[in-house]
Amino acid sequence: MELGNPRMWVFYYLICFVALLWVGFLTAQGVMIFVSLFLTLIVLGFSVILCAMMIVELKNEKSTDPGAERRVEQ
Repeated sequence: MELGNPRMWVFYYLICFVALLWVGFLTAQGVMIFVSLFLTLIVLGFSVILCAMMIVELKNEKSTDPGAERRVEQ
């Protein structure tokens, strides 16, 4: 999965936004509190997983590109 694709991030943020809006609506109504908690944990969990994947991908790019440090310094 290519994490640098902007289309993937737009789609991901839209899905997260809709899920959190639904969580807010359910919480404001006072119904299905456990469903709201579960959805919030899913959104946060996927965000942490994607962040970790992005960090690993950036480390791999840096380790496979030995000239990256020289280009940054110039």
